Amino acid sequence: MDRTQLTAAYRLISELFLYPEDRDPARIEAALAALAAAPEALREPLDNFLAAPLAGSAEEYVATLELAPAVSLYIGSHLYEEPQSCRGAGMSGRNGYMLEIGNIYRHFGVELAGGELADFVPVMVEFLGLSLERSDQDRIGLRRYFVETMLTTGLASLLSALRRHESPYAHLVDALGVALAEDIAQMAGGPKWQPPADDDRRPVPATVCGPAAANHTASENGAEL
Repeated sequence: MDRTQLTAAYRLISELFLYPEDRDPARIEAALAALAAAPEALREPLDNFLAAPLAGSAEEYVATLELAPAVSLYIGSHLYEEPQSCRGAGMSGRNGYMLEIGNIYRHFGVELAGGELADFVPVMVEFLGLSLERSDQDRIGLRRYFVETMLTTGLASLLSALRRHESPYAHLVDALGVALAEDIAQMAGGPKWQPPADDDRRPVPATVCGPAAANHTASENGAEL
């Protein structure tokens, strides 16, 4: 799988993880065209999702992923226990996790838009495509650290929850797993940034205690998520 296909895969998966009425048909069509010759291991779960009757159901999306969700689309929630208060958030592991992700986004010139949280799955996957295109900005292995430490560690829990609820969105996580495995293989042997040993405590970002927005947005030039 080449970089063009990987980027298209990330864009498609990110778009399909959005609320159905917010998906961009033109973006989906372009990504599918770019993946026409992609390996079957990637195409099969994507085709399975697109063929699923509930894949385009707004009701299914809301019930499973959005309102009092059965399955959270925030990776941090699969890695850390939710704090009981904003004061508790100040001591939570997710607090540092969220700030690390935001700092990595900024390193690649990406800023969040629309009040999104940094660990929202469509945002994280969209970033994978953007950062792949901007790999010249990464000489210390920040992107590899993001993939292997910040994202893949929470995917098993997300996939398990989706399968438990027989959600078609499990197919998207399967496809993401294929893309990530190829991505990681291509980064093998390169540097991987490690945080300083004494850098475990960070201030609380305001968004951790605020409401999460329902959708992510991306500017036309790709500078925002």
